[in-house]
Amino acid sequence: MEVKSTSPTRHLSAAPLDSRRFGITVLRGTIDAAADTAEVIEEIEASDADLVIFRVPAGCTAVPTGLQRRGSVVIHADTLVYYGMDLDRSAAPPAEAKVQRATDAHRAALAVIADRSFCNYRAHYAANPLLSRDLVLSGYVEWALSRLSQDRANEATWVVIEEGTVAGFATCDISGDSVEIILNAVHPDFERRGLYGMLLRHIQHHYAHQSLKKLLISTQIWNFTVQRQWGRNGLQLQRAFDTYHMDRRLTPSSGGR
Repeated sequence: MEVKSTSPTRHLSAAPLDSRRFGITVLRGTIDAAADTAEVIEEIEASDADLVIFRVPAGCTAVPTGLQRRGSVVIHADTLVYYGMDLDRSAAPPAEAKVQRATDAHRAALAVIADRSFCNYRAHYAANPLLSRDLVLSGYVEWALSRLSQDRANEATWVVIEEGTVAGFATCDISGDSVEIILNAVHPDFERRGLYGMLLRHIQHHYAHQSLKKLLISTQIWNFTVQRQWGRNGLQLQRAFDTYHMDRRLTPSSGGR
């Protein structure tokens, strides 16, 4: 009888955008709570990455603790919370007519909103002292523009218009029967006008009528204001992940790698 060899599960994958932006080799991955800790640590230590960014279910500390005990510098970079809701086709449509599908003509406005909204945002990149703030911010601008193509049916960007100006945006990805809001922001000059709620209600209604079943969205745990807004719109806390950075350049024995 032939015995088939099995390869270890891979938990990390290349992060070409981060690698290009920061000029180092970056790997990323989300590690399941049931994953073999020793296997994960072996994979991380065997990699040639300068920076490994990994997420684990909140409170699962075996991997970062194991790496630290073996001499690696591991930063707890943030806690990400996911909210979700079931989409309801019977819900009344939003009364506002200020939300529309973004096109390439909105590119400059989206870049400005992302630049203003995320210039001091405390996401996981901000916890790493070796990552340039300017490069982190340029990443948010790039992210905001990444779903403008009208050709990809599973991606979209929506904008909300106020006083003839693009005042906010939300980027969305469809996977299976769910839609996830990937990145969203309202220009600081247009805050507290209910525009974020308009965007959210439009997205809920639009994708419900695309026969999707669930809406997902995430943020850092400290971002209480937006979580209260989500609660008012029917979203509920679903799960949470801790984000860690293992940066070899912070380890004295790395020789400055």
